[in-house]
Amino acid sequence: MTSRPSYKQRLAKKAERQRDYRRRIKKENRPTRNDITATLFHYMVRRTDKIDEWKKFNGLMSKVTDALVERGFDRAASEKAIDSLVDRIVDGQEFRRRLPPEDA
Repeated sequence: MTSRPSYKQRLAKKAERQRDYRRRIKKENRPTRNDITATLFHYMVRRTDKIDEWKKFNGLMSKVTDALVERGFDRAASEKAIDSLVDRIVDGQEFRRRLPPEDA
């Protein structure tokens, strides 16, 4: 019977896999799911503001808030976070891609 690797060994292996993954993503210049979702959200807000369809957008954000609450997040905090993001985008804040740490 083989012994199971220690907790520290498993964590070290996991960290190495993550570093390899980040290197590969950076090398391929491939967007992550977070890059895609942030870009989509930014586009949706800008488009909604341009065509003035806030009723539809707010209905969708209500469903997003419901889903966040189902995942255990606080409703008021979720609404505040969404409103804050929307306000910054409407006020002209440009989308900035978050880059992984240099050592990754």
